[in-house]
Amino acid sequence: MATSEFAVANSDLQKFQPDILGFGIADFGDELQLAENDVIRQIRAEWWEKYRHSVRYKDITKVTSVEMDSSKLTNSQWTNCVSYMALWKYIFPQLTKWREEEDSFMRQMKFYRDRYSEEFQSVLRDGVEYDEDGGGSISNSEKEPFHDLRLTR
Repeated sequence: MATSEFAVANSDLQKFQPDILGFGIADFGDELQLAENDVIRQIRAEWWEKYRHSVRYKDITKVTSVEMDSSKLTNSQWTNCVSYMALWKYIFPQLTKWREEEDSFMRQMKFYRDRYSEEFQSVLRDGVEYDEDGGGSISNSEKEPFHDLRLTR
């Protein structure tokens, strides 16, 4: 597994699902890492591409060589996303019986899938905090809102 950037832990899962460690699995570190990798991949696909093309790197000759450094993202912005993704895609699928009729884990998978989508879009609209200069703090210019809420005629 890759090194964790966002440091999401079992205790973060318990904020949403207090009894999550009571189902026979003592640690969800691997599942959290898989979810974090998925979230970072989605950030690259949905935010970084537009950020580097329209905001940061306007010189087209530089665009293709610049990669996002996920360690420059603000951890606290992504903790909920990683938790929701882990519950939806990796934890509850292990716990469900996969029968024809929906059980509570299947319903919770849908619930957390929707929460993930809402949270991810909320962070994009609010502004992704990316410490471009590596200074350890986020300036206003390093918090770039991402809006697709434009009117077209």
